[in-house]
Amino acid sequence: MAVLIMFFVQYLLAPLVCVFLMIVLVKLGKGRAMLSMKKLLLFIFVAVLLLVLPSLIGAVQYEFVWVGLYINIIIYLIYGALFNLFKKTKTFNAIGLNGVDKLIVIAIFIVMCLSIWVYYLIFDYISDLNFSAWASSLCLWFLVPLFYSFSRKLFLKIPSPFYKSWVVERDLNDDEYWDNVDTFSLMQVTVKIKRIPDDQEYSSFSVKLPKDVTLGRWFNRFIEDQNIRFPNKAIEIENEDQQFGWIFYTSRWLPAPIFTKMLDFDKDVSSNKLRNKSTLYIRRVLKETEVE
Repeated sequence: MAVLIMFFVQYLLAPLVCVFLMIVLVKLGKGRAMLSMKKLLLFIFVAVLLLVLPSLIGAVQYEFVWVGLYINIIIYLIYGALFNLFKKTKTFNAIGLNGVDKLIVIAIFIVMCLSIWVYYLIFDYISDLNFSAWASSLCLWFLVPLFYSFSRKLFLKIPSPFYKSWVVERDLNDDEYWDNVDTFSLMQVTVKIKRIPDDQEYSSFSVKLPKDVTLGRWFNRFIEDQNIRFPNKAIEIENEDQQFGWIFYTSRWLPAPIFTKMLDFDKDVSSNKLRNKSTLYIRRVLKETEVE
């Protein structure tokens, strides 16, 4: 039984995983891109062929530990950098992945799975060293430039939290507008805001938020309502010099800065992808400087 399991892991597992991923890739690509199967298979074949070439360095035997290891790493880093450039070419676009990150990730995973498997087989055949599995993991260095490129792309999409701020205004036609708001499409949210800049803790409010009203316009109404109901604990909207600006954000999953999602006050609930019972944090800003 142990022999069968070892045979399955060594010779069948990787191909089966790749076949399954190829089926998933084709299914996902039907509705989002026009995949060219011939070009996709050619891309996978050429990519795997290039990625397994460094396995031939295993023929140097014990010198691989001192020299071959570092040569492999350098080669794979170069491969990764070249692939980042290749992604921008018409040849890559002709495959039909159309820049869809999910499809590209699956295609790369197929390439990596096959490359590591073939690298293992070649290295195990030509080298007397008994760490073929560890040597094949060197293929993963190919992903380092790709990870950098993908991370940079996501980083550049992060908006500056103080790029623009909302200033509370009083619309002369606001009452008439709110009288016609659809009250049957309200969302329950928790609003956390400091009544004055010097407050140490946030005040919490459980409010109803219309789904078809922009956050900025709703905030005007929220400030007006709270200051009328609690005149002794009014929310300060200006200082002696000028009105405060306001930024809106929420936390996804965990209350940590890395999970903070900035909200656009010029858009409504649907556009900001807010969910029922979300927590909205609203903070004062003075120009581009935080004041609380």
